[in-house]
Amino acid sequence: MRIAGRLVAILLLAIALVGLAPAVRADVVDDAFAEGNERAEAGDWDGAIAAWQRARGLLGQPSSVLSYNLGTAHAERGDHGRATFHLRQALDFRGSPTAELAEAARYNLAIVRRRAELQAATTGALVDRPQTWWDLLVETLRAPGVGWTALLCGVLWLVVLIEHVRRARRGRSLGVTRALAIAFGSLWLVAGVLHGVSLRADRTAPRAIVLDMRVDAREGPGTHRKVEFAIQGGAQVRIVDRTPGWVRAQLPGGVEGWVPESAVGELESTASVRPLPGPTAAGPERDTPASVDAS
Repeated sequence: MRIAGRLVAILLLAIALVGLAPAVRADVVDDAFAEGNERAEAGDWDGAIAAWQRARGLLGQPSSVLSYNLGTAHAERGDHGRATFHLRQALDFRGSPTAELAEAARYNLAIVRRRAELQAATTGALVDRPQTWWDLLVETLRAPGVGWTALLCGVLWLVVLIEHVRRARRGRSLGVTRALAIAFGSLWLVAGVLHGVSLRADRTAPRAIVLDMRVDAREGPGTHRKVEFAIQGGAQVRIVDRTPGWVRAQLPGGVEGWVPESAVGELESTASVRPLPGPTAAGPERDTPASVDAS
């Protein structure tokens, strides 16, 4: 009986510890947040990045505020590549960005972009073209809401089609059901195809941001291969091929070159919440979003 009593006590203690684990982790994350905020207020951006990165690892999930703070901190350090990467992640729907934060992230992105373009013009490195309305449309089509809309239209099309057949058998008017069937069927087809194409493009050639300030693109994988051109940090590329330690990066327009895998960060890897490769990494959120100094 004593042994049974001890086992029950141990079991109850284990259950209590499991229940306390999320609260304990939340406290640790909050402490890291606070440390990052304090260091950022003092202008210690390296320290803020380290503290926020520590909190990011504990948080274990995408956070738009976290990504925004990291992007702003890297921008203050003059690290255009990592600033662009994190600010783009701040706009990802998986991080639940607010309208205010999304506006601030786009503002800072525009500043970082101008700086990257100026540096590219000075060094002769290649940079991607600015985002167009078509890029924004493709990004919108990638959202899960488009997929669910297509699925709903498909279900409604099937329901209307069944009703159309029933009305035809009873000799009733078919004008309304025919129009609805065409409308829902068209929406299902168009939305479904476009959503699928956009997702397939991200799987076969995922988007990535060049992290380092300037990256040499070579004719093949390996430092012994000839350098074809240089890519500016912050440029968005597509990864069209891989080999251990290297990726083939493609700029808009089709220009391709092999770069070290550690020199790029994949935008679609936000779900894994892993640290970026490079000399410094970064991590959660400030209480109030701050903007990059445009000067």
